[in-house]
Amino acid sequence: MKAKLMSSALAFGLVFGISSLASAADFTMKIGLSSAEDTEHFYARAMKEVIEPASKGRIEVQIFPRGQLGTQSATIQGLQLGTIEGFITPADFYQGIDPRMGVLSFAFLFKDRAHANRVLANPGIQEKIATVLDAKGIIGCGQAATGDVRYMTHAPIHKLADFNGKKMRINGTDAERERFRRVGVTSVAMNLADMLTALQNKTIDGSGSGTTIFVNFNLETVSKELLRIEDTLIVSYCGISKKWLDTLPADLRATVIKESRGVYAKVIKASDEFNDSLGKRWEAKGGKFNRLSDAEQKELGQKLATVGDTVTEGKAEMRALYSEIKALSATTP
Repeated sequence: MKAKLMSSALAFGLVFGISSLASAADFTMKIGLSSAEDTEHFYARAMKEVIEPASKGRIEVQIFPRGQLGTQSATIQGLQLGTIEGFITPADFYQGIDPRMGVLSFAFLFKDRAHANRVLANPGIQEKIATVLDAKGIIGCGQAATGDVRYMTHAPIHKLADFNGKKMRINGTDAERERFRRVGVTSVAMNLADMLTALQNKTIDGSGSGTTIFVNFNLETVSKELLRIEDTLIVSYCGISKKWLDTLPADLRATVIKESRGVYAKVIKASDEFNDSLGKRWEAKGGKFNRLSDAEQKELGQKLATVGDTVTEGKAEMRALYSEIKALSATTP
């Protein structure tokens, strides 16, 4: 009787094992994020929701928020090496491998976030930006303006002069350095994880980041005041490893690219809803938003108007992309 039971158990185990193997995905797509519970996180979830069924279960999408796969720079390197399959982060962080990626955060390039997304929805611009990193081993799967930069400093900023002498974190683009230089700020390039620590221990005076960072990482403990000057946007860029894509059969490769780029409208809608809630969440934490006077806002616009021209001087490819987006921005209602 015991032998019969053991035989039955073994048979069940073999059947169960075969069934599990049969139902397992052929490929895994890890998508990294530096933040969590924000539009970029929704972006990754939206990709999972469409890629898995479209691949008929042959691809399993796994999402790793809060920098679980490494810093922004390390994760981007992983994309190039093929050790990480996907990454969604502000486009600025890709400028280390191609300066053109920094163009999307040029000051006053767009009127506001909604306007930016109308410009970025242009098919020609969509395709151009999506292919910028092809030669660097990264295939673009979409870009969207997902947040508005707000400025936090230990000593809150109420007027332009308050910027002077501050040491502030940037993502690392030349445009950020030039923008801050013009208002008397020393720039310090940092990944998100380092920035959080540096703010807490006062190694830096402040940072220009999306409101979601200040809210989700409880930075009201640093300062309860954020400055709104509507100069710069957070444009999130989704990159997929070309090395990984090349391991897929042609049909799955096409599916991943098509389905990833197809969630654009969903991401924009989610971004609008999420950003509407952020202000309320910040205020619920006791936070508030400051603004410059109309006169100083106008002065700031004049100070920063030529940042794009300055940082693209002598850089033909970067200047060409900037000029094209700027011209389209000017003609897009």
